[in-house]
Amino acid sequence: MRQPWAELIVSGNKPIEIRRWETGYRGRIWIHAPQHLDEALDQKFGLRNLFRGGYVGSAELTSVERIDERRWEAWRGQHLDPGHFQPDLYAWVLAYPRRLRQPVAGPGALGLFRVPEEILDKLTEADQAASSC
Repeated sequence: MRQPWAELIVSGNKPIEIRRWETGYRGRIWIHAPQHLDEALDQKFGLRNLFRGGYVGSAELTSVERIDERRWEAWRGQHLDPGHFQPDLYAWVLAYPRRLRQPVAGPGALGLFRVPEEILDKLTEADQAASSC
């Protein structure tokens, strides 16, 4: 998820992520922030110097809901997308966000993907350190 969306998710300020596709997966997902920089969007949310190029935390994907125009407007404060409603969108409902104390650098991929084993070990270790604080 691009920054600042990744930061807003792990900080608990964005419990709904908008996607054009649904998934049957439910459970913990790692939040990856790619290298892409959108300074205007960072400024819109008052965020600076956000980590890019790796994993910043995790959240629980609890449900995926088709969005209609009514839900788009009702959930605007949770998905934070300033744009207009578009058909065929899904709300990925996220809960229990956790920020890593130290981000873990690593490659990402489009869509849901399996984290490489060597990075997963680092993420698990970083997540345990963060949850013990």
